Amino acid sequence: MKPRLILFDLDGTLLDSQRGIEHTLRLTLAAHNVDVPLETSMRWCIGSSLWSIFEHYLQTSDPHVINGAVAMYRHIYRDGPMFEFSIYPGVQESLAMLHSQGVRMVLATAKVHEQAREIVNATPLSAYLAHVYGSEIDGTNVHKRDLIRHILQQEQVAADQAIMVGDRHHDIDGAAANGISSIAAAYGYGDVAEYERASAIIHNAMQLPDVVFALPTTSR
Repeated sequence: MKPRLILFDLDGTLLDSQRGIEHTLRLTLAAHNVDVPLETSMRWCIGSSLWSIFEHYLQTSDPHVINGAVAMYRHIYRDGPMFEFSIYPGVQESLAMLHSQGVRMVLATAKVHEQAREIVNATPLSAYLAHVYGSEIDGTNVHKRDLIRHILQQEQVAADQAIMVGDRHHDIDGAAANGISSIAAAYGYGDVAEYERASAIIHNAMQLPDVVFALPTTSR
């Protein structure tokens, strides 16, 4: 069954962007006198809200401190690290195939939509993504459940006609909260425990078109 709409996460689903994200996080934390050793993985941060990340590392809930760290991160990220990424193998081919079948595809990322649009426009993927949806500067729609609900409303698409594709539990749980099917991109930054509620799992991006068309779009 062909869905009317596919929502794609960005980091860990379409792009391998760990290097740029971790680079920026380390620089931001160092400016706040927090040193994260290079051998310490920060993969868990990818897909999480910046507010949650800095609350954890800075060990504070002070909104002034956290908002300042978020603003610094975004400034550093935009200065160059945002383009430290590669497109996962098979992603462009799969999006091209889905596009040729008339499937509407949009981006659904926790990133601020202006930055996400800049990143997408620097890749060939922009030819296949009809719209870039992301969060607002103030954190509105940073959580996937809220963002997905917003997208379904904006696109005027019923839940049983949409699929979310993502690599983290934020994507899978956000899809479930809105009653839509989900495909877990297991080649990304999540682990198997995060995919328990996924409707299907793919281990490389080339599997995506076959799984999309085999998947009932309604989530149960």
